[in-house]
This record gives sequence, C-alpha cells and structure tokens, in this order.
Amino acid sequence: MRYLAPCCFSLSLFLVACANESSTPPVPAEKQVTGEDVKQKMEEAVETTKEFTKQKRDEYSQQMHEQLEKLDEKIAELETRGAKLKDDAKVKWNARLEDLKAQREKVSEKTKEFSESSAEAWEGLKKDLDIAWGNLKEAYDKTAEEVKE
Repeated sequence: MRYLAPCCFSLSLFLVACANESSTPPVPAEKQVTGEDVKQKMEEAVETTKEFTKQKRDEYSQQMHEQLEKLDEKIAELETRGAKLKDDAKVKWNARLEDLKAQREKVSEKTKEFSESSAEAWEGLKKDLDIAWGNLKEAYDKTAEEVKE
C-alpha cells in the first residue's frame, strides 16, 4: 500500500507524457508546403503589392491633373481681371502672371514625370510634387490677392 500511491502517480505522468507525443498528427503529403510553394506565394505577393502601388500612383496622378485643370481655369479668370489694368500696374501684373504660368508648367512637368515613374520610385517623386504644388498654390493665392486690391 505504501508504494501504491507513488506508482499510480508515476504511471499517470508517463501516460500524460506519451499522450503529448502523439497529439500532433502527421501532415498529409498533398498538404505539405514546399520551398517552391513559398517562393510562388512570395512572387504573387510582390506582384500584388506592385499593382496596388501602381493604382495608388495613378489615382494620385489623376487627382493632380484635375487640380491643374481647375487652376488653369482660375488663371484664365485672373488674366481677364488683369486685362483691365493700366500702364505700370499692367506691366507688373503681366510679369507676375508669367511667373505663375512658369511655375504651373514646372508642376505639369513634374506631374508627367510622376505619371511615368516606376511603382517603386513614386513615393519620393510624390513628395517633390506635393512641394511644387504647394508653392504653385501659394503663388496663385498671392497673385489673386493682388488683383483684389
């Protein structure tokens, strides 16, 4: 009787240990993952990422083209208002308007470069384009303010 409790305890530990070893069933051959499977999935993931990035670049490019078209309309309105100026004011106004148009052309060129960029390079170009757009918008606002005066 004295040895019965320790023997039962040892036997239960042995059974628990044996049960843990066989708890994971073997993976059937048709479900095993090979190195080739992993490589294929990685290639698919890379292609999906490139396509997603390209779509985002194209969406941003389209938005920038639309903003430039709206700005062209606003610049045309400024030209109409500036046509009423006389003498020195008109000369200064025309110079200011030409500077604005030159900046607008630079943004247009950057937009074209951005649109033609690779999916990998567009993030860096986007930052440059955002800065150029901000500068153009600021120049337009300043010019439009001068016409009001």
